[in-house]
Amino acid sequence: MVQSNHTHAPRPVPSPYTGRQDIDLDVVREMLSHFTYNDHEEAQELILSACQEINEHFGWVSPEAAEIVAEHLGTTTTRVFAILTFYADFRTEPRGHHHMLLCHGMSCYVMGSNKLVQTMKDTYGVADGETTADDQMSVQVANFCLGVCDRSPVVKIDDEYHGHVTPESLTELVNRAIEGKHSMQENEATHG
Repeated sequence: MVQSNHTHAPRPVPSPYTGRQDIDLDVVREMLSHFTYNDHEEAQELILSACQEINEHFGWVSPEAAEIVAEHLGTTTTRVFAILTFYADFRTEPRGHHHMLLCHGMSCYVMGSNKLVQTMKDTYGVADGETTADDQMSVQVANFCLGVCDRSPVVKIDDEYHGHVTPESLTELVNRAIEGKHSMQENEATHG
């Protein structure tokens, strides 16, 4: 039986304006402290959960964090990376300050999501799984349904869904998200 003490407080998901985070390895060690096991088999079952907690908290899992997971659970870094690279939800590089899911499911595809994918390539120089050169926006093309087909094509930027997106409105949405980040940084700099 897997013994995992989940009595700790839920960790906050990074807000849209702090989506890009460096990984604090001391925090990773603390996060893993509640993962206990009796044997190697139980430890193997915990790798996925441990990686999920790190990925949810920081937005990615660094090689150093993967090494700490392997060490804590008595396995190899290769085994941890096998899991990280198998599941599409894991990132092994930091995300941008903002993260976009661009729906490419059947309904969105029929309604023009391929034009949105092309707009991201042409305007921002990013394709699926990439981050803009200024680290502001990461893009993930979702080859699955986001569940809001009546608003196709749909993109999700940070935690907000946007429907009936055109190449023009996509550019506006991305620029607004990036500008919001810059405005917040300027406000913090002038108001301490």
